[in-house]
Amino acid sequence: MSFERKLNLNKNIISFIFTSFFSLLIFFSNESIYVSKVEHLFLDIYATISYPKEWYQDIFIIKQENALLTQKIVQLSLLNSKLENYKYENDKLREMLKFKEAFSALSLVPCNIVNNDYTVYTNSCIVSAGINNGIESNLPVVDIHGYLIGKTVEISDNNTKVQLINDNNFSVSVKIRDGFLAQFKPIGGRLGELDGVLKTCKVNKDDIIYTSGISEIYPPDIPLARVVDYYSDNKEMFQNVHVELLVDLGNLYYVFIIQ
Repeated sequence: MSFERKLNLNKNIISFIFTSFFSLLIFFSNESIYVSKVEHLFLDIYATISYPKEWYQDIFIIKQENALLTQKIVQLSLLNSKLENYKYENDKLREMLKFKEAFSALSLVPCNIVNNDYTVYTNSCIVSAGINNGIESNLPVVDIHGYLIGKTVEISDNNTKVQLINDNNFSVSVKIRDGFLAQFKPIGGRLGELDGVLKTCKVNKDDIIYTSGISEIYPPDIPLARVVDYYSDNKEMFQNVHVELLVDLGNLYYVFIIQ
């Protein structure tokens, strides 16, 4: 194609574009009913063409909003868990305060459980009080209900190891009824047995067993266990008495050391 023909073709295209533009300009500048109909038609076409784009934008915005709402739900759940934990700790601290006020004659050092150490041979825990709090070895430890849980065995400046009552090597003198004495020994889990219970001692199921007070470590009348079973053999001098610990060692958070 020659240069002149290309030039004429370009001129024709340009002329067509300008002519069409001015024609449309003149047409839409009128306010006739035909112009209005055409404008409405163009609007409908434009709206139809634009709908997929608007739909996609709406979906994208909804996804963003859902992601933000999910984050807020997680944040609120964590905050709610924290508030519930604060409420639980506050309730426990109130119980500790009431217990300490009820036994104001005793010197009680409140502390919380730092770590539990349960093994086949020893059961112990670490509490948040030590030499700086005046703690020594062989001091009795009770929970917030006053139930015996063990005694202090090893002390550092700020922490103390407590031998728990269900440790295989634990033993304490207890009293049953009418001044009868026995020796408590753990036999596994929350169960224990009483050695030295004479047949003349009347034992009932659900009787509460207390420390006798004859030990240099444990003061008298600390609740320890509950009788769950007992029987006697004519061939033996003593009764067989099985007891269950009052304390729930698996749910210890706060304890008192008796000085």
